[in-house]
Amino acid sequence: YLVQNGVLPCRAGADGDALHEALSSGVEVLADEFSLRERGISGPEVARGVQPAKIDVVVERLAESWKVLFL
Repeated sequence: YLVQNGVLPCRAGADGDALHEALSSGVEVLADEFSLRERGISGPEVARGVQPAKIDVVVERLAESWKVLFL
């Protein structure tokens, strides 16, 4: 779950090798909607494979014992 400046590599065309490796490995990558909005990143500007999500999604998954990594 990418938050604050961690969402910057989510911009389509950004140099985010680690992000692209994670996506190609099948890791689900979620980006905080609020952080994206605060940095002017929206809709088509978000890299393919990255899913904008509210913190509620993370809280629900943590409650279900998912493993979540915040970056």
